[in-house]
Amino acid sequence: MRIRRKILLSNMVIILMLALSIGTAATLASRYFIEANTRELSRHVIDQYSKNVDNHVKDFVSSTLFLLNDKLLTHIVSEQEAQAGEDRYALDFNRVAGLLYQYGNNNPFINSITIMNEQGRLYWWQRSAAAGDLNERNARAIAESARMKLADAGTGIYWSASLHGTDEVALSRYYLDINQINRSFGVIVFHLDKAYFKSLLSDGSIIQADNLFILNENGDPLYKGSPDVESEALRVPDQGLRYGFADGQTVRIGGMQSLLMRFQSSDTGWSVLCFIPLSRLLEGTRILETIIVFICVLFIFIAMAVAFWFSAGTTRDIKQLERTMRKVEDGDLSVKAKPAGRDEIGMLAVRFNMMVSRINELVVRVSEERLATQRAEYTVLLSRINPHFLYNALGTIRWFARSRGQEEIESMVSALTGLLKSSIRHSGGLERLEMELANVRDYVHLQKIGLGDAFEIRYDVGGALLDALVPGFILQPLVENAIMHGLEISKGAGRIRIAAERVGPDLRIAVADNGIGMEPDYAATLLLADRERRYPGLNGIGVRHVHERIRTLCGERYGLSFDTASGRGTTIYLTLPYRREEDAV
Repeated sequence: MRIRRKILLSNMVIILMLALSIGTAATLASRYFIEANTRELSRHVIDQYSKNVDNHVKDFVSSTLFLLNDKLLTHIVSEQEAQAGEDRYALDFNRVAGLLYQYGNNNPFINSITIMNEQGRLYWWQRSAAAGDLNERNARAIAESARMKLADAGTGIYWSASLHGTDEVALSRYYLDINQINRSFGVIVFHLDKAYFKSLLSDGSIIQADNLFILNENGDPLYKGSPDVESEALRVPDQGLRYGFADGQTVRIGGMQSLLMRFQSSDTGWSVLCFIPLSRLLEGTRILETIIVFICVLFIFIAMAVAFWFSAGTTRDIKQLERTMRKVEDGDLSVKAKPAGRDEIGMLAVRFNMMVSRINELVVRVSEERLATQRAEYTVLLSRINPHFLYNALGTIRWFARSRGQEEIESMVSALTGLLKSSIRHSGGLERLEMELANVRDYVHLQKIGLGDAFEIRYDVGGALLDALVPGFILQPLVENAIMHGLEISKGAGRIRIAAERVGPDLRIAVADNGIGMEPDYAATLLLADRERRYPGLNGIGVRHVHERIRTLCGERYGLSFDTASGRGTTIYLTLPYRREEDAV
């Protein structure tokens, strides 16, 4: 995947996550606040509706007093005159029916009125037979039921559902003597159409007639909404209409989630319950959610266009730099990248130009050094002619001394030839410790011819260490330094010891003598790089060269160290990594 596509995809992911986060947060916040405000508004609407119901009920109860104040009706119901047979009752019934008809026509919500006096005589009026035919048997059942409810309630007025199975609301009250309220002439029952409570609902209100319930002070339903909502509400355990619901809870009614709002009047003790579908409450959020989605989609498209433009601009500069790199790869070191700005890519182009210039300089320098190396190799090749000639000449001298019987001269020439042969063969690399010790033996043999028995040398090197690889010509300078500067040759008691041991992954070689020794501070100066400048003409230059060769070939942690003191000899330790030829391969 190209970097342009990576940048574009990463920006798109960030944009989508940001848009979704903002959109989701805005939607949830709007839904929360709208629902909270709608709940509060619903509570106020229910409160107001409940107050309207209270006032409406009080007005109707007050209007019934006009009927109780009618003197003719009171005279007939109280039966203050002796009644004469059925004919008299029929006449009184027609007169009462006429009075009730006049009263009922003034209140369109009254469907029927039923009166039963203390002597059990019945009078009734019905607006129409649509709610069921009202006859003497039904009227008596209504009146008896009303008398029982008034007795149970212990009040003079009691509201309940219909007393003869119709979808109406019943108001039962004692027919009181207006002049003497402790005296009752019987009971009177008014059946009102349920529209009596529907009329209080305004168009467009969040309260719907189908989702409305009105309970009396005993929790009995006076007004019930749609039968489906009623049956489903009553069927839910512990959620019946009788004290079952809590204000503000969410219930599932009619197949949808609904918010229950409940208000209980302090005057009548009635409870008004309204099941408001959440879909109706949250209608405002749909428009807001649509606007939020539209804004988020628009933001995504704009942000994607900007991200595409930025990614194209960024990768354009990278592509230009990549084309320049290809030219350098083809060998053109004269090209220059054009910085497109002062951002990271522009600074990368500047650094790239500096790098190309530096590479060009290094190429020129390497070419010059290669030419110088070739010249040096040619010079070394010429210089080797003389050592080969000298080696051949010494071979002739050795043959001549043997033919004349000069064994001592032959031995000296043989040792010198071995040293010269080793120097010609040596290339500055690594060789076996056994070969290095052989060179030391040849050198010591030459010195003994001149010095005699002035010193002795001992080799304490195990056979297992003879295969160890060491830099060439590292022991001969140390032995030479011990003979020339460490031993007191004139006393003839010099001793030199060469020992080797393996210490972990390292090889440690010791060259010890019993000579005059030296001060530790002075010994430390023998390994300084500026030894020749600080002490011109003094010894120790060969020792420093051995130290530097070991560090160059083996690493900074290796080299020489001294254990010496004035008057007690000197021990030089060589620390090298333990390696063999098979390890090197």
